[in-house]
Amino acid sequence: MFRVTDLKIVSVATLDLEGAVTTFRKNFAFPFTRESVEAGNGETRRAFLGVGSAEIEVVTPRGQDSPLATFVAERGAGLYQLVLEVDDLEAARARLSERGVEVTLTPGIDGEPSASLNPQQTHGVRIALVPK
Repeated sequence: MFRVTDLKIVSVATLDLEGAVTTFRKNFAFPFTRESVEAGNGETRRAFLGVGSAEIEVVTPRGQDSPLATFVAERGAGLYQLVLEVDDLEAARARLSERGVEVTLTPGIDGEPSASLNPQQTHGVRIALVPK
């Protein structure tokens, strides 16, 4: 069995990274914690804002052909993904797979292992699991 131990990241997709960061910081005084650029096929820019032990990740596509650009074009800006910390990633993958949930192992945001769940099986919410 596995347990979700923490909420790590709430990811918000937008086409206006600077505007979204400014809005969150102005309205809620979230501190800016870090930023990154992910190169490759799904090139993105990310800014992270602290809230307790978690972060709000504001992410924007850098190209029109990326999966994130397609997501924003189809669904608009807003909630993109929840990243949950689990006490045992392999046990989580195995248990969810037993329940019929499609789980794909991929490198996570910071290069750590991550398990992505099929959003069609989570009421449209993209969920990633990361180890504690």
